[in-house]
Amino acid sequence: MAREFRLELGGGEFLVGDELPGQSPPYVYLHGLGSVRQGQKSDSLFAHARNRGRTALRVDQRGHGASSGRLGELPVSSLIADAIGLLEHTGPAVVIGSSLGGMVAAHVAARRSELVLGLCLLAPAFGLMANLERRLDATGRLWTNNGLGFVVAPHVLVDARALAALEAILPARVHVPTLIVHGTADDVVPAASSERFASNLRTARHAMWLVPGGDHRLSDQADAIWPRLDDLLAARDLP
Repeated sequence: MAREFRLELGGGEFLVGDELPGQSPPYVYLHGLGSVRQGQKSDSLFAHARNRGRTALRVDQRGHGASSGRLGELPVSSLIADAIGLLEHTGPAVVIGSSLGGMVAAHVAARRSELVLGLCLLAPAFGLMANLERRLDATGRLWTNNGLGFVVAPHVLVDARALAALEAILPARVHVPTLIVHGTADDVVPAASSERFASNLRTARHAMWLVPGGDHRLSDQADAIWPRLDDLLAARDLP
């Protein structure tokens, strides 16, 4: 049975998550912008992990759910650092990221490949950093696809521009097995952004699943994603 945990990050900051005990290496799930750790996709992943006897973790990224921080005040670079800190705590893991979580996961793999045994990117939010400022309304608010609006601080925009400049070279820095899943009917992040990323990957083992008619959430396809991920990772002899 999963247990709730709290990971201290220093300076009074912390992550709250759930851990399902089992064999290593763990699956680690990172949710999207304005979401929380619990949901249909992470529930599906936990069920898959339980059936395989594998450890699984999911966390509320800072600024979300029960973790510390305020949405709109945390630069994405801080979320990347948080994810690295989580993996330093868990040990090398298979990292699954949805939307913003997918972009965060890709940066983690590029920076600390020794912590990432495999990568699964679900409708990753590539292009968000380059377009962040243009997506703000007249009051400086960013609105998520689930109707959540929040003011974005100026230093977050500065950080977004720096990350956007790195995005073109990001796929060449990812050297771990990678599965990318994107719906053809995604009206939040164009599937073409994932196709470009996949075409520039240099890792020997990678795959792209374009889901016909799939939306941004990909919740209906969740149960079919994890076996595809496991098959991609089989050459690494993971349990």
